[in-house]
Amino acid sequence: MKVAFVVHDFDATFGQGRYAIELAKRLSSRCELVVYANTFHAPELSGVRWVKVPALRWNVITTIFTFLPAAERLLRRDRPDVIHAQGLTGWSADVITGHICNAARARSLATKRNRARWLIRIVTPFERAFYRQKRATELIAISRTLSSEIQQEYGWNKGIHVLHHGTNTEQFRPPVDRWEREALRKLFRLPDGRWHWLFMGEAVKGLRLVIQQLPRFPEAHLLVVSRSDSSSYAALAQSLGVRGQVSFWGYEPRAELAFRAVDVFVYPSDYDPFGMVGSEAMASGVPVILGKSIGVAELVKDGVNGLLCDPADPESIGNPLRKLQNDPEWAARMGQAGRETVIETSWDHNAGEVLRIYCQVATRNQGRV
Repeated sequence: MKVAFVVHDFDATFGQGRYAIELAKRLSSRCELVVYANTFHAPELSGVRWVKVPALRWNVITTIFTFLPAAERLLRRDRPDVIHAQGLTGWSADVITGHICNAARARSLATKRNRARWLIRIVTPFERAFYRQKRATELIAISRTLSSEIQQEYGWNKGIHVLHHGTNTEQFRPPVDRWEREALRKLFRLPDGRWHWLFMGEAVKGLRLVIQQLPRFPEAHLLVVSRSDSSSYAALAQSLGVRGQVSFWGYEPRAELAFRAVDVFVYPSDYDPFGMVGSEAMASGVPVILGKSIGVAELVKDGVNGLLCDPADPESIGNPLRKLQNDPEWAARMGQAGRETVIETSWDHNAGEVLRIYCQVATRNQGRV
């Protein structure tokens, strides 16, 4: 069975790319897997062939609208048995993994910026057409929330499989002892004797809300790991008198090290179809505070294996932080419970389910010939 994996970037530094790579590691020995992507950064993967899809990478719009026709030409030439599209990447998919619903995202607080609204308005009609293509029969949604959004916004009424992202629990693990944690705090140049918070990901997914909590916690220090422009957030911290409590680290390819260096992960995003940083923090044994509506929050039992907050209510962020600070033993138990939860949602399980879907689709396609 020849399977085409279509993704803009087969690269673990991007969410869709990380998803694709983790599945490819487990599927490449069970089917002929060909990756159609503009970039390919997985040299350790043997048995996976790469077909380069040309695209203009000036911005999101040029990427999507040049990648789509180029991928379509290559797929028609090669005629794979099953085509698996990662989001808006092809017009002849059999299986789609939904990673986002831009029509739903447009309503989120985090995207009430002119540039974001402009991009979403352009992309959404194409995304709606993408989910209405005739050939696609199976949708893999990375959360129940996203599944509902795609059905409601785009009218999807065919096969649906909700598969939460897996997590590499060997890569993302707690520190082995306090010496490892201390060494990592030195690596990230974190000050001694502080209560360390971590925010990781796109800054629009709640960083402003986290910084606004710092005046209430003078003993806290926030590590920000993000590829986003930090200038406006640094200015906010300065205006609140907490600039010395924030370390802007930038992008870190070894994200697992940051999780092992801190005491709590705070991610009060109001929209994220999943939020792999949340499950990776849980796998690392770090107590988490997550926006209640994001996908990874579906794994959380509030107060047991994590804490949920309402991004529109600052008190719902501050109060859990205070509880964690006042009861370190409870925080440690919560972190351990979070790791146990994530261990149960493995990439191996995901890959097995995806392969089962491929076999169903391949059999169905053979019957059409």
